[in-house]
Amino acid sequence: MVKNGILNLVGSVKESIFLCLFNLLWKGGGVLKIALYNENLGELEILLGQLDQCAREYLRFVEITPYVRQEDFCSLVRDGPEIDLFVVAQDGTFSLEIVELLWEKRPHAHIFWFSDLDFALRAYRYNADWFGKKPVDIHSLRKAFGQVLYRRECL
Repeated sequence: MVKNGILNLVGSVKESIFLCLFNLLWKGGGVLKIALYNENLGELEILLGQLDQCAREYLRFVEITPYVRQEDFCSLVRDGPEIDLFVVAQDGTFSLEIVELLWEKRPHAHIFWFSDLDFALRAYRYNADWFGKKPVDIHSLRKAFGQVLYRRECL
């Protein structure tokens, strides 16, 4: 009995992996383009690694472009190419200004928003896919990725 249960479990795991890979290939298997904004270089470096790790855990290939300057990120939002996911991890009201611009210029954008201030209600208003308090931890990013992929099935 136990042996069959283990075999069934292994079979369902194999099936799940197959379905994930099939789903990834069927949807084009393209690279997920992420724009990451954080003016703190130390935090930025940590976030780059965490985003890459989460993407690999969800079988996604990613191209992460980091932005340290607000002007560069705002220019991307206004005039840049298509981005699959915007990650804003900035202290203070600067993050609020960035998310307001995203909402105005790219109303259907996927957004992960992290701040030291509690903007949870604003995040809901601006249709952010995820809001979390800083410092960002890997568990929050995993939840955010999982929730977006489950709800949208297209990231």
